[in-house]
Amino acid sequence: LTWWWHQPEGRTRYEPIHVAVWADMVRRHLSLPHRLAVVTDEDLSLPGVDIIRPPRDFEGVRIASWPGHRPQCLRRLSMFRPDAGEIFGDEILCTDLDLVVGASLDPLFDGTRDFRMAVGTAPARPYNGSLLYLRAGARPQVYTEFTPERAAEASRRFLGSDQAWLAQCLGPNEATWGEADGVLFQGLGYAPGTTKRVMFFPGSSKPWVSNDPWV
Repeated sequence: LTWWWHQPEGRTRYEPIHVAVWADMVRRHLSLPHRLAVVTDEDLSLPGVDIIRPPRDFEGVRIASWPGHRPQCLRRLSMFRPDAGEIFGDEILCTDLDLVVGASLDPLFDGTRDFRMAVGTAPARPYNGSLLYLRAGARPQVYTEFTPERAAEASRRFLGSDQAWLAQCLGPNEATWGEADGVLFQGLGYAPGTTKRVMFFPGSSKPWVSNDPWV
């Protein structure tokens, strides 16, 4: 699944075409049994893509150290609700919309873990919310222990909104995907021959305006 919402003061505006391209890329590169879904309040009709209405948890919470033009993603913590399986399904693979898939996604899943995230892109960001796998009900403390005050404290130690809280709440030892798995971030240097399985585009650079020949 992916999330799609409009943040009026946000630095990037996502449109239905971005959801459609996301679905096409994932569909082409994932042969494991799956269904595609987008969590949104918007009216959207795409063949083969289910609509999940957001629970609306934490939508209004703002982190002072994470200015308004940056993505306010605390709403995604709904995936950690104890009853998440009733809303999202028993297994959740969540990705951002600003990605390019270049090879099979199947090797990312070994079936033995109940939680995994993309590794962070800086020491102050141990996890990155661009890619997240969760068996529904795992790590419920992310949801049940959340308060705006604790999220603000986390943002003073780590970078981000939801991923800062995840870093503080979960600690440093969760399983991650990184360069060795082919999970990359645009703008970072990688060794020649690195498998580009999936690349995310943090910041203002996005794949639909990229001049990168690989994209």
